Amino acid sequence: MSIVGNLRLRYVFGLSAIAILVTTSFFTLQHLISKQRDFTQLVNLAGHQAGLTNRIAYFASLMATTDDETEFNQARSQVGLTIHKMQAAHKALRQGDSDARIPKVTNETLETIYKDPMMGLDTALERFLERARRVYETDMENLSTGSIDYIYLINYGPHVLEPLLDAAVDEYENIGRTSILKIERFEGIVWLAALVALLLEAFFIFMPLEKQVCQALNSLQASVAKLTDTRRRLLEAQRLALVGDWEMNAATGAMICSDQIYEIVGRPRGTVEMNRESVLNFIHPDDRKIVSDQFNALSLDPDTLNVEYRVVRPDGSERLVYQQAASVKGSDGGVVKISGAIHDITDRKELSNRLDKLSRHIPGFIFQYKRDSNKNAFMPYVSRGVYQTCGVRADELQNDVQALSQLVYEDDLQTIMDSIDASALSLKTWKAQFRIRHPEQGEVWVEGHATPERMMDGGTLWYGYIWDITERRQVENRIRRLALYDALTGLANRRMFMDRLAHAVALSGRKKDYRAVLMLDLDNFKSLNDTKGHDTGDALLVEVGTRLGRSVRKTDTVARLGGDEFVVLLECLGNDKTTGHEKAVAVAEKIRLELNRPYILGDDQHVHHTSASVGVTLFQGSEQDESEILKQADVAMYEAKDLGRNRICFYSQARQTIVDTRSAMAVDIKTGLDNDEFSLYLQPQVLKSGVLCGAEALLRWLPSDRTPVSPGTFIPVAESTGLILPLGAWVLKQACAIVTDLEKYQLPENFALAVNISALQFAEDNFIEIVKQVFDDTGASPSRLKFELTETCLVQDINRARNIMKALRDMGLQVELDDFGTGYSSLNSIKNLPLTALKIDASLIRGIEKDESGRAIVRAALAMARAMSLKTIGEGVETGSQMEYLVTEGCDMIQGYLFAKPMPYEDFLSYLGRKLKIA
Repeated sequence: MSIVGNLRLRYVFGLSAIAILVTTSFFTLQHLISKQRDFTQLVNLAGHQAGLTNRIAYFASLMATTDDETEFNQARSQVGLTIHKMQAAHKALRQGDSDARIPKVTNETLETIYKDPMMGLDTALERFLERARRVYETDMENLSTGSIDYIYLINYGPHVLEPLLDAAVDEYENIGRTSILKIERFEGIVWLAALVALLLEAFFIFMPLEKQVCQALNSLQASVAKLTDTRRRLLEAQRLALVGDWEMNAATGAMICSDQIYEIVGRPRGTVEMNRESVLNFIHPDDRKIVSDQFNALSLDPDTLNVEYRVVRPDGSERLVYQQAASVKGSDGGVVKISGAIHDITDRKELSNRLDKLSRHIPGFIFQYKRDSNKNAFMPYVSRGVYQTCGVRADELQNDVQALSQLVYEDDLQTIMDSIDASALSLKTWKAQFRIRHPEQGEVWVEGHATPERMMDGGTLWYGYIWDITERRQVENRIRRLALYDALTGLANRRMFMDRLAHAVALSGRKKDYRAVLMLDLDNFKSLNDTKGHDTGDALLVEVGTRLGRSVRKTDTVARLGGDEFVVLLECLGNDKTTGHEKAVAVAEKIRLELNRPYILGDDQHVHHTSASVGVTLFQGSEQDESEILKQADVAMYEAKDLGRNRICFYSQARQTIVDTRSAMAVDIKTGLDNDEFSLYLQPQVLKSGVLCGAEALLRWLPSDRTPVSPGTFIPVAESTGLILPLGAWVLKQACAIVTDLEKYQLPENFALAVNISALQFAEDNFIEIVKQVFDDTGASPSRLKFELTETCLVQDINRARNIMKALRDMGLQVELDDFGTGYSSLNSIKNLPLTALKIDASLIRGIEKDESGRAIVRAALAMARAMSLKTIGEGVETGSQMEYLVTEGCDMIQGYLFAKPMPYEDFLSYLGRKLKIA
């Protein structure tokens, strides 16, 4: 091929290369424009979400406040439509949408904004939309401005969600700018390649014609091109990094500045002379002295200095810059020039301020914690909330992380460091709860969560959040105390005691030693409550708890089971049963004597004396469970009560047998009541003339599978177990049925059936209502019934007793005082009660034939009744001489075996037939 053809071929190749590069540049430019359009749509879509948030809040407000159903439905449809739009927009932002030309974009910062476990946009947006759906699904009647979901939408969107959405928009804009800059850089590379191609073309085409000239020219052009490219790249890099460099002559103050310096100070190149004096005029007046002092220091002594200050532009706007400067020495050792760089940190500071502002709206503080491969720790960033939470400033922590660790309690510090080591090793989230010594608030509990990230240098960087949980811990402790301790005395409650007892049983099983449980019940505690009030009673319980605590070892447990019942667990009493028994007795006696000392209670310094009945049971090994042990102590305690109170009793099998028998009888009573095994026997009452005037209804138990049970046996069991209440109700109904049936006979006008009322029945709050209901149900006449009350019914609350008895009398019932002469109520209190009769107890009548003192008591009782205008009934009359004496002394009615024994209702009808003419 000829030289011309060769040159022509090279020229064609050169043109082709240029065409390709130009084409590439064209498509790159088109791609740049497309990217700009896509990112514009992306940013607009992200920004549109804030508007949709406010739109939902607006229409939700309209739904909650309107009274017009049509307007409500229109607002509701707008809420639903906007929810759909927000979901679609969020999906497009997170996953991209090729149809809408919305690319899928993400980076580390964006992922933090969306997925941060504490304040991520994904979670926040889902919560917001969930509340919006609830409002959308709520009908008009149930939606109001007080609704939790409505309040959440109105407050959450504007105050919490919008800052997160704004942060996401800002990050999308940053990503867009970064992507476009990359494309622009690629375009620059394309143009550079075109320039290189031209140079190569010129080199290969013209070298044969003018080799030396071309070589020199190409060399020169290549050098110029490299220098130009280097300068361009440097300027571009400075522009992108917002960094400018400068150099100042130390002697003259003249300065050489890069283009970016002029850009930062807002003054075009050539419009201002750059020297030391003019540059100081660009600086904010408040910062000018700091920079001037730095220049002076660097001019006199070679050194490096860093400073942050503000620059004021001609339009009045301010830019925050960070300056690094260093002086350069000459051959004589003096400073000849100062070189420096200025970094515009306005945007970064603004972002930091926004982050600080955001952190101020949430409790606690956010932080970065960095640890290098040598375990040296730093905190690159700490929000200002750390001062309120920990009492230390953020700048102190950035300079010295020990400022925080010194506040941590020593007991917690090692645990924290171990958890940080584990998190760094596994790269799993760090979580910890620990205490700090707040300089102003004292002990503060905090909780921290942080996500670790491995750094290129082998270190670890955590992004985390710490907040104050002191109040939550206090609530948890209060809940725990309420769950395990008695609220009044501060002693262990039943739950904690049973746990301690179970533990003691297990230890005893392993060590084979003896332990003991002491059950205590205060004697006559109810009378203190009734006379002095519950506040005084509570004060006694607190003092008893204090004395019990002083009477045992720290290893023992004192608990209050409820009411006035306390229990003590004695640990480690030795391996010998006799020794264990002696130690338990010694402690029990110590407690009994301690509790017998006088008490000074309440503000009025009331002096109170009380005692305690103490039941003790020893146990060894784990054959018995804790419930059985506690039951044995309870059995022993009730034996102490039955034996006269203020004494100590040990558990015995004989006593257990009695208790078991009573328990079995209680079950049989309940079964007998269900199976209709009880019956009312009637014992006639006659006037002193012998004329029938009434009868007493007496309860009898006639089991189908065994002999009848004496009332003296089953009545005490029924009273102690509360079964006397259903039995009493049954008796009252049966008595009403009997008097209703007796109306068929020609009864005397004053005939009445006496029914015994137990103290438990009388103490019921709704006793009067129960009686009225029985009369309403049976139709019985109240005038045909009379209630017999014992003195026990009256002494509990004499005023209440008077009111109830008055209500009974107002209903037409007669009220008699039974077993008169055997109780301890005062005659003065009886005088003021609305009674109709006194019933003299059989124990007083039984010996009147031979006992002069007995006759005197009966005579006095009859005289007292006449003085109070009360009728009298003598019961248990068995002989004629007893009858004669009672009639002589003026007794109104007689009841006893002398006339008739208690008999079934059918036999009473026969007895009545002999006494009266059947109607």
